[in-house]
Amino acid sequence: MKVSVIIPTLGDKNKEYLRTCVDSLRKTTDWDIIVVSNGSDTQPDYSDIKGITIHLHTRDQGQANAVNIGAQAVTPDTDYILVSNDDMYYAPAWNQNIDFRFDCFSPNLVEPTNNAGSAKPFLKVNGGFTLDEFDKDEVDLYVAERVNWASPDPTLEIGFNLPFFIKKDVWDTIEGYDIAYDPWGSNSDTDLQTKIELSGIIPMRKRDMLVYHFSNKSGTFDGTHQDFWQHNWDYYTETWGFNRDDTNGDPWYCHNMIDYKKLKYHPEWEGLFKK
Repeated sequence: MKVSVIIPTLGDKNKEYLRTCVDSLRKTTDWDIIVVSNGSDTQPDYSDIKGITIHLHTRDQGQANAVNIGAQAVTPDTDYILVSNDDMYYAPAWNQNIDFRFDCFSPNLVEPTNNAGSAKPFLKVNGGFTLDEFDKDEVDLYVAERVNWASPDPTLEIGFNLPFFIKKDVWDTIEGYDIAYDPWGSNSDTDLQTKIELSGIIPMRKRDMLVYHFSNKSGTFDGTHQDFWQHNWDYYTETWGFNRDDTNGDPWYCHNMIDYKKLKYHPEWEGLFKK
């Protein structure tokens, strides 16, 4: 199975987190790692980060554009794309339960215990909110213990979050992210998720496949970009004909994401991948 990893990153801002992310992926996989730095006029020097297969750069800030650029650079024989944040750490046991049965699936996230913004599906461990606080041994042990899932809860559930795997042909068909959500990205993941579901795919989340996420390192959601948030909310509503409030939607569990009575967007690939 050929997988290509795409990691968007904001210039030098998160370089040390990127280094940790790339190093952990390189120790656990032999996949191509494509880093796309964005939001700076000059291309950062990542030559000291070992394991990057390709480094691309754009001065235009935004995760959507960066990931799309990375997806265009993957080799033709790529089966799956893995889209990751740069502030994610892949522990040695993270991929022991990887399952390529699905067109789109996500590992579950583990986040620091002092991250008040963690979403409901995510697990928490005292692994550190920053690299200075990072307790690698604690995270490695936590992830390894959950490879053999002992919880009465199922190991598999409907859900979507970063990082996520998606088949390359699906990505190409639905044309990836909509760059209109850049530069600050709010609702871009929801828009992509809605397109995935419109294509007929039910995204899945594996709860016995865990990735550590330091979280909140880009500054995108620090409360200072409300105007961009509102623009993106309105753009999503205009594009689709509804929003999460209208449908009582829950993106974490892919619940009520599409109101087919109000749906305005009907691409030729609608329902194409339904099984």
